[in-house]
Amino acid sequence: MTTLDSLILAVYLAAVVVVGALCSRNQKSLSDFFLGQRNIPWWAAAFSGIATVLSAVSFLGAPGQAFKSDLRFLQYRLGTPIAIFVIGWIMIPFFYRLRVFSIYEYLEQRFDLKTRLAASGQFFLLKALFLGVAIYAPSLLFVQMTGLPLHWVVLFVGLFTTIYTATGGVKAVIWTDTLQLFILFGGLATAASVILSRAGGYEHVFADAAANGKLRFLDFSWSLDAEFTVLGGIFGGTFVLLSQYGVNQAELQKMLTTSSIGRARTALISSMLVATVVGFVYFLIGAGLFVFYAQHPETGAAGLNPDRIFPKFILEELPPGIKGLMMAAVGSAAMSASSSVLNALSTVVTTDFYGRLSGRAASVTSARAITLALGVTCTVAALYVDRLGNILVAATKLQNFFGGSLTGAFLLGMTIRSANGSGAFCGVVLGTAGVTVLSLTTDISWVWHGLFAAAIAFGGGALLSRLFTTTKPAPANLIWRV
Repeated sequence: MTTLDSLILAVYLAAVVVVGALCSRNQKSLSDFFLGQRNIPWWAAAFSGIATVLSAVSFLGAPGQAFKSDLRFLQYRLGTPIAIFVIGWIMIPFFYRLRVFSIYEYLEQRFDLKTRLAASGQFFLLKALFLGVAIYAPSLLFVQMTGLPLHWVVLFVGLFTTIYTATGGVKAVIWTDTLQLFILFGGLATAASVILSRAGGYEHVFADAAANGKLRFLDFSWSLDAEFTVLGGIFGGTFVLLSQYGVNQAELQKMLTTSSIGRARTALISSMLVATVVGFVYFLIGAGLFVFYAQHPETGAAGLNPDRIFPKFILEELPPGIKGLMMAAVGSAAMSASSSVLNALSTVVTTDFYGRLSGRAASVTSARAITLALGVTCTVAALYVDRLGNILVAATKLQNFFGGSLTGAFLLGMTIRSANGSGAFCGVVLGTAGVTVLSLTTDISWVWHGLFAAAIAFGGGALLSRLFTTTKPAPANLIWRV
């Protein structure tokens, strides 16, 4: 790594520290720390949401997935229109009007404490695992560039992110995400330009990629065992997106920092649509890398782990200065996702567990302490992520596996007036158990797992509610009306 590359990376890290420090001022309440006083511009919330989804997991994993396969993974985005309606017009109004810190507070108000804790626990397990993946992904590149041991790089990335998140709260997360997103876009544009110029130009790259099947997008197979299909994208993909955005504290918390429901919807729609476009850019970069390395078999790329293909290109093919920009871009992608997830985990632990169960009022100080503890724990867990396979697929599988039951529970509460707490709780347990059995005993694609778990949680919760008597009627303001 040249002096210029090191300087660019150092300037980026310093900017993140400054933003985090500025955002830490005048934080006197949990509303300041977790919701930014609800005065965040919708575009900043949208940028932060985009940056969270376009993590280093995607930055490195998506080109690797396209390099070894094609574009079919992206078919799950076909469920975007349905997911936008469900989240924007059914879910967000409840969360916004109730003025909750954690979206799982809705489940206690609608059902009971045990349902809230079951959902919060599932979210915690999901995002704690994902945070390990998000910290590990950029470390692959930093290790190759610096030659430092992996464990030291993982510790630096994780702890640096933990410190500025614990200091600045959600404001630091959103404004650093906004800064990081522009760095990420700059890095992507630069990488795409270099790949096209080095591999023979736009027309040649696309023609060669198409001839080798790298641009295949739609698969009309009816098989549930096929990993990526149009059918799975529309139906299974809807529930992948509901898990990713609708019942995900890390994403929805950004939308709830805006000043109105309309602005929250605008932020959501912008975030989902732009993330879809950039997702295609990620995969097209992977297709371009396939063409480039097919022209240069002497580089040994064919036998490399696909997750390391993009880092290899960055390190070996980019000139000084540009390499530093790409390092900053990967760092941006890593820290934006990690900080968002860490802040969401802290919100859930502080409000759903510590504050709710201890009988003591949570404070900004306790929230910061919880953030630090969670960050350190997940950083250590990141040292073992390499056992999960392709990082992009692994992260999406985790989201879909655990998020399906949560989606079912929220939709049950919002649409079925007769549902009660005991039925909803049993539905969540059955949904999680059912998808576990499905994944272990069948070859049905993981894309369907979220839909399967949600259907069991929703249907099972509705049916079992009839077996339990309740003295708590469903409040009218907690039920969706057309």
